[in-house]
Amino acid sequence: MSSSQDYEKAVSDASDEVADFDDHRKGFVGRLQHALHVTPALVPLIVLVFAIALFGILLGSKFFSPFALTLILQQVQIVGVLAAAQTLIILTAGIDLSVGAIAVFCTVIMGQFSFRYG
Repeated sequence: MSSSQDYEKAVSDASDEVADFDDHRKGFVGRLQHALHVTPALVPLIVLVFAIALFGILLGSKFFSPFALTLILQQVQIVGVLAAAQTLIILTAGIDLSVGAIAVFCTVIMGQFSFRYG
């Protein structure tokens, strides 16, 4: 027999099943790894929830007071607006590195207005 006949015989006798390498007996860690791999946006969400829980446990009612939450939102809003604008710029296939410079310029202008005009 030639090698081509051996190949044909081996192919005709071969099974049609596809190899399955996925382990269906995944535990909690395996399911978590799969979920984080499929949805990478879960990672910052998990870190945020963990940080809020940690500060809530350590600081108690001081962290969840209306004053503290309002102060956190006031400090985050500027960076959040700039991040949303930069995200839109990057999604439209452009990149604009002047966002930080414009933010500083606007901060200086608003500081001057509030100092001079109250």
